[in-house]
Amino acid sequence: MQLLKDATPHLMTVGEYFASNIQGHTELIEGIAYDVSPEDEPHAFAVQQLNQFLLPKVMQFGQVLRIQSPIAVPDWQGRNAPEMDVTVIARKQYDRTPTSADAFAIIEVSDTTYDDDRERKIPLYVNAGVPAWIVNIQLRQVEFYGSVADLAIEHGHVFPEHGTINVLGVSIPVADLFTVRPDANR
Repeated sequence: MQLLKDATPHLMTVGEYFASNIQGHTELIEGIAYDVSPEDEPHAFAVQQLNQFLLPKVMQFGQVLRIQSPIAVPDWQGRNAPEMDVTVIARKQYDRTPTSADAFAIIEVSDTTYDDDRERKIPLYVNAGVPAWIVNIQLRQVEFYGSVADLAIEHGHVFPEHGTINVLGVSIPVADLFTVRPDANR
């Protein structure tokens, strides 16, 4: 019997991935379909808050806000279609998954998956020229990666809980992205 760690994964393109109709909640990174962990309440709250802040401005500028949907990088034949928590894309008819060329900004909310998000997902978009933010639930901060050079900084440009981020002209208080701390009433 061959152990899974010794097995060779079947690599696929974005097109093959969507045609395969894999059961379950997955995303494609480096040609491999990975199971996605379920979303917890702090994660859901942050995504909801980002949606509320960004949606009016995005609609005003004729863009679309995609929530927890894949964005292909760098193109349809590529090996990456991570599911991003919040993406601002161009408003147009898409006959397939939008790509990084269609994206103006991506925001990933990370609670239990920070290391994977920071090391695997964010560099895909930043290398494709898309500015990226990580809402780091554990540290209660937001990190910004606007260029490839920013990837060399351990936590990018950090905005602490008392700070404010600017996403495509929308000011968002960082503290508004987090649920109340359990010990806040003590």
